[in-house]
Amino acid sequence: MASVLVISGFVKAVDPEGMGYKLEGYLDYLGIPLGGTDTFTLMGVVGLATIEFVLGIYLLLGIRRRLAATATLVLMTVMTAISVFIYWVRPVEDCGCFGAAWTLGPGETLVKNVLLLAIAFVLQRKSRLMLRLITERNQWITAVWSWAYIILLGLYAQHYLPPVDFTAFKTGVNLRQAWYEPTPDTPAGLVGFDLSTPEGTSLTEEILADTGATYLLVLSDIDRADDGCNDRINDICDFCEDKGGRFYAVAACNTTAEQRDAWTDRSGAAYAYLLTDSDQIKNMVRSNPGLMLIHNGVIINKWSNNNLPSSRMDGIEMEGIETESLHLTLARLVLWFILPLLLVIAIDRVWIGSKFYRHNRYMRRLIDKQELHDAQDTKAANEEPKHQNPI
Repeated sequence: MASVLVISGFVKAVDPEGMGYKLEGYLDYLGIPLGGTDTFTLMGVVGLATIEFVLGIYLLLGIRRRLAATATLVLMTVMTAISVFIYWVRPVEDCGCFGAAWTLGPGETLVKNVLLLAIAFVLQRKSRLMLRLITERNQWITAVWSWAYIILLGLYAQHYLPPVDFTAFKTGVNLRQAWYEPTPDTPAGLVGFDLSTPEGTSLTEEILADTGATYLLVLSDIDRADDGCNDRINDICDFCEDKGGRFYAVAACNTTAEQRDAWTDRSGAAYAYLLTDSDQIKNMVRSNPGLMLIHNGVIINKWSNNNLPSSRMDGIEMEGIETESLHLTLARLVLWFILPLLLVIAIDRVWIGSKFYRHNRYMRRLIDKQELHDAQDTKAANEEPKHQNPI
């Protein structure tokens, strides 16, 4: 139960915007006018991720066992009710239980939540039997670190880009190879990758075959896109054109000419627009707007609107890019949490051990003193002269 909650909370926090897009399906069905990149939606995702992650850590370490077990039972009751609703109504095809990392259908989600609900019920009834791995005196340190870690991770991923990219458009992916020579392992989003002009002319092949640099300004939701970084974007566009590169804005295929004109008026844009599938654009860059650099058919880098590159990029390395593997990035993020946690647990164990050691030494001294006193009494009793019977 703890491992499921920790993993579920972690993958949501590491990619809050991806989970926000999944929540968008629920919100659209309920008629709530919030998008996947809305601040309230993203904060809700970070909040849910925090609750799941912290409850998992509490269960794992035996922190506030009764409270954690009861809260887990309440959480799983709500989640099971939602999964029943999804199974019968099917407002979305993916529940979003594990964010964008794993996809579960409505039936799989229902079975999973029913099993977890049963486990949560047993935990709540038998909470006192859970093993406590850290003392009550020091458990607050672990609790504070768990809260701080997951909240900061979610806010970082929301402000910049996900530190772990679960989408098909990872840095280092060869779009040209995936487009021309797809394999059974090629993600569907790459096989159907398409960039077309508003008039319907596809430029996908031309862009992927270009050996120069192509910058794509991704506007996943053009009406809600942040226009506070337009001066830097326009500088990058001017630099790109001066160096003989390409610069396009990419919008969803369902955007209208009026929406694009409104963005042009807000941003002072001088770049052309391309259109792509509305689901595909959400996976290209987890930022609105976001910037993607393609060179020689390979995704070189991606930036959010909060960390756009400088307009002076003459020294940028295009060839031989080395990208960190998904497993290495995950390992680094896990170690950032695990190592301080293990350090706290080790210090707690040492403190408990020294406490027992001091107590045992004190009891040993008491026992030794008592044994010595008893020995002295026995010796004195043996040395006393025996009284003669006067008769």
